Formats: sequence, C-alpha cells, structure tokens
Amino acid sequence: MSDIGDFRELADRLADTARTIVREGRDRLAMDIKADGSPVTAIDRAVERALREILAREAPDHGVLGEEFGPEGLDREFVWVLDPIDGTKQFAAGLPGFGVLIALCRNARPELGIIEQPLTGERTLGLSGGGCWLNGRPVRTSGKTDLAECIAGICNPDSFGPSHDPGMQRLRGATRWNVWDTGCLGYASLARGTIDVTINGPNLDAFDICALVPVVQGAGGSITAWDGGALTLQSEGAIVASASEELHAAVCGLLNDGRA
Repeated sequence: MSDIGDFRELADRLADTARTIVREGRDRLAMDIKADGSPVTAIDRAVERALREILAREAPDHGVLGEEFGPEGLDREFVWVLDPIDGTKQFAAGLPGFGVLIALCRNARPELGIIEQPLTGERTLGLSGGGCWLNGRPVRTSGKTDLAECIAGICNPDSFGPSHDPGMQRLRGATRWNVWDTGCLGYASLARGTIDVTINGPNLDAFDICALVPVVQGAGGSITAWDGGALTLQSEGAIVASASEELHAAVCGLLNDGRA
C-alpha cells in the first residue's frame, strides 16, 4: 500500500509544470465567461490539461477532479484535485493574488496539498499530520489562542451573503486587524504564522478546498467547515482555518453565534 509521502515528488513536478505554463503565458491572456458567470482563461485550461496528461502517464490508476474538465474515477483510493488558477479574476486583471492548487485525497480525505504562487516562486506543501514546508523549509502556524491578538484574513468579501456576513463581521470586530481578499494565499500565510485566522464564504467547491487542508493541518493548524465539520473530497461551502485548536473553537463559536 502506498504512503501519501510517496507522491510528494510527483506533486512537486505537477507544480513545476503549472509554474512554467503560467509564467510563459501570463502576457497572452484570453478570457471567457463560463455558464456559472465565473471567468476562465486559456491558461486555466492549459495548466489543467498538462497536469492531467502527467497524471494519466504517471498515476493511471488514480482519479482526478479538476475545475475545468470535471471528474474521473472519484471512487478510487487516490484522487488528485486540481484548481489550475485559484483567483482567476485577479490573474486576468494582472494581479498576483492567485495560486495553483494541487491536492491528493486518499479515500476522499485530503492528505497532500500544494499552494503554488507561480510568479513569486513560493510553494507551500503540506502533509496532513506530517509537516508543512515553504520552498523546502519547515513552517508552522503562530499557535496563537487569544482571538483579540490575531490577524484575520478574509477571502472575497462579496461572497459571504446574508447568512454568513454577520459572523464575518463579528470576527472582524474581535480580531486585532484584518487583511482583505486573501484568497488561497491567506491559507499559505496562516501555515507560516503570519496570519492567524482565514475564512471563506459559501462559494467554494472541492477543488477550492482540498489543497488547503493538508497545508493548514501539516503546519499545526485547524481547518473545517464553519460548523466544524471535516473537509473531504465532497466538501463545498464556507470554510475557516485557525492557528490552533483552541483558537479554532473560539472562531467557530463566534462565526456561528445566532446562525440557524
């Protein structure tokens, strides 16, 4: 039986491939609007296509779930989850607030995750329960437990809506200060101890979520749905990550106070 760490080298090669495609194609953007109203560029599709080709050759018995080309073999023991450009709006606008997300789930549980920022060359790789590294250097969360001393990263403020906005606003008021529209890079910052709490509203799918889980957990943090539920290959909706278990319990209580 394979250990999840056996696939770390393959995950790094996938991230290397994505980095090259993004860097070489960033100045030749062509953007379309998908049926759900979200943007997609030719680079999104090129990255995912290239990663799927590598996986078909190197791990043909694994499943794949990608944002642009759908699911294959989701009932298999190992399933790769790909978001070729997480933060396409920022990417298409020429801003650096985006990343490539690569995850490997085992029996639907995310166990390996990469948050890759191709332009800066920052790669955060995490193994659930097995450590987290920024460009090969071990990193840890801040470990903070006092909410009043924390920095909160708030992803896409337009996404919260009436059922989640009150909780987000309570968190804003309870923390020392906030950083806005942090996207996936906020979770990488949490893993290396520069942000203490990161939250998303309910507009996420599995390909937005899975890579974040091993990164946060590998760095010693906690990450769940807002209601505290575990995150899996089937997860969607609002999520929250915190620098410690104690802090996470306080954050979840604050977010859900008064919610049905």
